[in-house]
Amino acid sequence: MEVPLQRATHKTIVWWVKKLGHYTLTKPKPVATDWVILLDHTIQLGPSKLFVIWGIRASTIDFTRPLRYQDLEPLWMSASPQWTGDFIGELLERLQTPLGQITYAVGDYGSDIRKGLRVAGIPHIHDVTHRIALILKRLYADDPSYQLISQRLAQMRRQLGHTVASHLQPPNQRTKSRYHNLRPLADYGQSMLAYLASPPTSKPADAAVREAMSWIGDYRTFFEELSEVTTCVCEVEREVKQHGLSALTADRCARLLMPVSTPKGRCFVFDMLVYVHTTLALTTVQDAILCTSDILESAFGKYKNYVSRNPMAGITDLALCLAAFTCSLSSQEIAEALEHTTVHDVADWARMYLEPTLLKKRRDAFQELKSQK
Repeated sequence: MEVPLQRATHKTIVWWVKKLGHYTLTKPKPVATDWVILLDHTIQLGPSKLFVIWGIRASTIDFTRPLRYQDLEPLWMSASPQWTGDFIGELLERLQTPLGQITYAVGDYGSDIRKGLRVAGIPHIHDVTHRIALILKRLYADDPSYQLISQRLAQMRRQLGHTVASHLQPPNQRTKSRYHNLRPLADYGQSMLAYLASPPTSKPADAAVREAMSWIGDYRTFFEELSEVTTCVCEVEREVKQHGLSALTADRCARLLMPVSTPKGRCFVFDMLVYVHTTLALTTVQDAILCTSDILESAFGKYKNYVSRNPMAGITDLALCLAAFTCSLSSQEIAEALEHTTVHDVADWARMYLEPTLLKKRRDAFQELKSQK
């Protein structure tokens, strides 16, 4: 006799994700001497930050392609209002006991992470994306032309936003991590210069755009230089993120950057080559070095998208989805996770490693007020 199956509700599916994440996070990891870790904080949600460590064996990294979630193992997740370098260092030392040895770590240059790795004696590979952003910030943050162009383009975006020329409005520059993403600005400037150089048309939008954006022609040299710099960024990132950092990729980067001719372009090349060679000197690893934690940033982005639907939640046990991302999703692994992980296991983990949610704190505060009355 066949048993009729009911359609799973969204709550059931969320619990499956949490159980899968708990199982993947807590299952024993192989003991080895070639662990590489990726570590970072999520953006602060309420008073706490979630600290996440993922790991991969250096011998299993495939430098013929970018990393995938399934290549990595979740090693640690916990939330705290304050993360200090000493606390992170102690945590990393304790983490090495069941793992074996951590060869090096990839992360940003936050002072707490930097000190924690120094305390634990683990070489710190500065994430190439963050390093490039710092180089670009040094080049452009105090540049008068960049500041003026950013202000004028923001003004043009408001001016053209509700007109027939809204499809030609400038891109919206990010407030946070602006120097991670200068390529759209360079592309827009080059495209707008080409547009203004083309013959006028009778379309209503054409006259409005030409009148509003006529000033941009005075900054042709700036946009040509920015385009060269951002092209260099794309080429370097494509090389070292996919193939790792090694003597071979360092030589390829040097050849890619050789034709650069603008002043800021040459400054970028110098700083980039300094980063490449100082990073290679940090470890005794003979093969290519992993130098990007973009995949962890990608996971954070997906997680923030989930929790953004409930701004009063803060950091909840849904953070276990970060560990679930790394699951292979094979039938056997899913069956083991759902059979051996209970709702109580997830609740116990949340009580031990997470702070109370913002919603719970709110309810407790209002309940206490009612009790007093």
